[in-house]
Amino acid sequence: MIIECPSCRFRRDVPTASIRPGKKYKVTCPRCSTVFHFSLPEEAQSSSDEPEKNVAAAQGAGQSVPAADPKPAVPHLSTEQEGDDPLPPGAEIPQFTREESAEKKEETPAEKPESPQRPKSLWERWQSVREHVRQYDEGQDEPASRHDGRPDGAPWESPEYYGFWGSFSRTLLGVLFHAPDFFRHVRCSFSLVRPILFYVLLSLFQMLASRLWSMKALQELTSTATDPQTLAMAEALMKSMNLPLMLLVTPFFSIFQAVILAGLYHLMIRMVQPDRADFSTTLRVVCYSAAPLVFCIVPMVGSLIASVWFVAAAFMGCKFALNLSWSRTVLALLPLYILEFALVSQIPAFMAGMS
Repeated sequence: MIIECPSCRFRRDVPTASIRPGKKYKVTCPRCSTVFHFSLPEEAQSSSDEPEKNVAAAQGAGQSVPAADPKPAVPHLSTEQEGDDPLPPGAEIPQFTREESAEKKEETPAEKPESPQRPKSLWERWQSVREHVRQYDEGQDEPASRHDGRPDGAPWESPEYYGFWGSFSRTLLGVLFHAPDFFRHVRCSFSLVRPILFYVLLSLFQMLASRLWSMKALQELTSTATDPQTLAMAEALMKSMNLPLMLLVTPFFSIFQAVILAGLYHLMIRMVQPDRADFSTTLRVVCYSAAPLVFCIVPMVGSLIASVWFVAAAFMGCKFALNLSWSRTVLALLPLYILEFALVSQIPAFMAGMS
């Protein structure tokens, strides 16, 4: 009987008499060490005995027995390599030959992979993106996921893996709805160009949204106001909102703002816990914390929501990206927030004094 390994297709010829029919044997392939099972059906044992009986009967009757067809040569180990065990632990009887398996593969039609259905509604698209972000966060927590080719850091810093819109949407939703998981893995050795570009894009979006609502408010004011001084001030403000000039100035101003803000955060963290301070990671946190600026598209309250969410995202980012404790994070950043609140509260009084 020929035993064939299902892994490397190594064959051995084993005497059928040494195998008990119906018993399941566990053997190991001597070539690739694959462990598998085989058994000899009882019908096979009885059928193998019948030719011997027929040969014996023919010889007793004096009849000539045709020579049996020579069996094809089966590769097997030499006696020195075989040892005492007629079949090392692990072989399996192939239930069909290679030719039969090839025919079955040709007869079986190839199953076409099901194409993923695209979500149709806007809500389904939103849920799909959130599910991708959740899978990304769970994969980042598993060390084994590093072997699947997924890059480190924020998705925005790997556009060649996620694509432009995929990396942008994953980063945006990660900051807004999965801030702890997102900032926990934001530290990396990549260049700072991509995080700064993300901050510039969000700053441009904020500028365009603010200009849109400001222009609409000034147009309403000029159409309803009767005071000449008010009309002159509204017209002067509308002329000062030069779109090409604002598009040119905003990137430079946003880069300067991000670097200064990251420097203040880094300085305060260095005073509280110097061994955890890292300027490049802090700059990444500040840049990605600009994700809530998308809410500036909402009139009236959008800017307020974006500002509060920005502060909360930066606080969470410093805590999880630099692995700080809650008390150290509060001790480092609370003085900055108090100073910022004091400066913002003085803006109305300053504007009143200027007028």
